[in-house]
Amino acid sequence: MAAPTSYPFPPRARRRRPRLQHADFHTTWRSELRLWNSTVKRLAVTALVLLALLAPYLVDGVWMRVATMALIASIAAMSLNLLTGVAGQLSLGHAAFVGIGAYTAAYVTGPLGWTLWVAAPVAMALCGALGLALAPIALRVRGLYLAVVTLGFLFLAGHLFRNWESVTGGVGGARVTPPTVAGVDLLRGGTLAGFELRQYHGYYLVVLALAGLTYLALRNLVRSRTGRDFAAVRDDDLAAGVVGVDVFKAKARAFVISSAFAGLAGVLLGGFLRFINYDQWDLLLSIDYLVMMALGGTGIIGAAIVGALFVTAVPEVLDQLAPHLPLLSEQAGVGLTPPRASAILFGLLLAVVMVAEPLGLYGLWLRLKRYLATWPFSY
Repeated sequence: MAAPTSYPFPPRARRRRPRLQHADFHTTWRSELRLWNSTVKRLAVTALVLLALLAPYLVDGVWMRVATMALIASIAAMSLNLLTGVAGQLSLGHAAFVGIGAYTAAYVTGPLGWTLWVAAPVAMALCGALGLALAPIALRVRGLYLAVVTLGFLFLAGHLFRNWESVTGGVGGARVTPPTVAGVDLLRGGTLAGFELRQYHGYYLVVLALAGLTYLALRNLVRSRTGRDFAAVRDDDLAAGVVGVDVFKAKARAFVISSAFAGLAGVLLGGFLRFINYDQWDLLLSIDYLVMMALGGTGIIGAAIVGALFVTAVPEVLDQLAPHLPLLSEQAGVGLTPPRASAILFGLLLAVVMVAEPLGLYGLWLRLKRYLATWPFSY
């Protein structure tokens, strides 16, 4: 019997593949593992990048300072999210690696006389090596016991920051040489290659680029085999070892990569502050990074950026609104300052998020997106 020479239906009657694909429903692993696996995501990322590039022309210097601080904090929060959220290794010593990166920047740009751009890879290598030293401990303890060990590392680092005067300056602190390009101070602004840079404009663009590269690097790492090993160790390290995952290698990689990017955040923070002291890298800073991770979404790399923006911007917003809020005014007499009010607000939000939505702001967005995608049949 001869093969048919035509389709049973005209070509126009054949169903075409839809061009738009929903971000939560896929038919192949290739489409699900794609970095931006829907048209909506690609459009949203493009809009956010354009908004971030235009931000220096839309806001003043105060909010540019807040945006720069938030982007630096997002690098540290994303690295902690990789270690704690993806790999499941609870750490309270993340601020120590950020401080080591800042003091490395101070030493490299001060006594050695190099630039801040040289200090970044040096700090990443040093913090990565120190993270590797903590990996054998993580193989023996887990959970709260690991948190206590990393807390001890934070106290040890704080002791060195205060007493190693030849490197850190001791209680007197240390200065970091401002970053420059072609003789132009990126913090104060100036004319660079024919472009007029405002205050914080140049440094903001550098930090924005490094934060974007950090997100791409960590996001692609999570999508790789190494990221799947991290997730397996997080869920059950014993079961992961049974199915062939090298548990020690996975934990070591998580500590090294997370610590290295924390060192990068420390270099950028030191260059931005210009002056650093030993009491800046304490337990409260580590808790701030944990709050950024939890509010944004534990285990979701990009959500840490949202958490960092929220935690960094809220104190400034409260400070701007303090004259108009009765409880924050001096006449109220309750002693509720904007920093204390923001700490109370973060505590309440964190408690609500942990009870109502463990995935944080990302989980709320996911619920809203799925509700709108299935409307009017949502239930």
